Amino acid sequence: MIKQLRVIMLTWIVLLILLLHIPAAWAAELKCTYDANLGEPFLMRLVSPYALSDVTITWLNRQVPLKVIYTNDRHEAWMLLGTDVREVKPGIYELIVKYYERERYWTLKHNVKVKSKSYPTQELRLPQVMVTPPKETLKRIQEEAKLVANAINTITNERYWKLPLTRPVNGAITSQYGLKRIYNGNPGSPHRGVDFRAALGTPVHCVASGVVILVGDHYFGGKSIYVDHGNGIISCYMHLSNIGVKEAQYVEKGEIIGHSGQTGRATGPHLHFGLYLLGHAVDPMPLFQ
Repeated sequence: MIKQLRVIMLTWIVLLILLLHIPAAWAAELKCTYDANLGEPFLMRLVSPYALSDVTITWLNRQVPLKVIYTNDRHEAWMLLGTDVREVKPGIYELIVKYYERERYWTLKHNVKVKSKSYPTQELRLPQVMVTPPKETLKRIQEEAKLVANAINTITNERYWKLPLTRPVNGAITSQYGLKRIYNGNPGSPHRGVDFRAALGTPVHCVASGVVILVGDHYFGGKSIYVDHGNGIISCYMHLSNIGVKEAQYVEKGEIIGHSGQTGRATGPHLHFGLYLLGHAVDPMPLFQ
């Protein structure tokens, strides 16, 4: 009798262990690259046949909640991630995803190897006042830098963005992302956006739907617009001749928000476009249609 009880107890223990492990195998699937080049964006997707909620991701010490959508009989949460050519070094970085599914919380961890990438050098000859601002402008520059920092670090729960992005203008690229810039023989910061050829007055289109969070006429960027696309994804448009939107205004993907110009630190008419993911400037070119 005792032997039979032991067999029954062992059977129940084995079944309990199996039941505890089976749900883990059925948990939501994290779809994400295992390696990415420095400065390049990549897409993360959490996919499950079960309802998902309370999805948050942590990447490079920034946490953001994600909106869940239902498509193709699956529940999904998407996020664009990347690294900044100026701020991040090559190495292995951990992506942490937390979510609620089937009456319990889950945590997934995923390592992404960020590989070094060689960017070309660009030498520029500019009036010295454009390289070294006069002392009387430093307070203005510092105040504007705080406004811009707050804008590019904005994180909202709503997701307005969809891929692919729409090009802001159709002109050719004149300065690519990541260029190692040399100003009058002195090394400067790498180029953290893309410069497009755009004649004076060319319509500038918003790359994705979103809410305008900052407009201004800045010392370096000239007339500029910053748009929040949700989930910590921010786009910016610099050196405009005019601004056609206001702060807190909702704009649609492809909508004209201003016109190209030569305001701020610019040697000729063009559009500087920047894309920030959780505050990190990335190369936007892989995301355009």
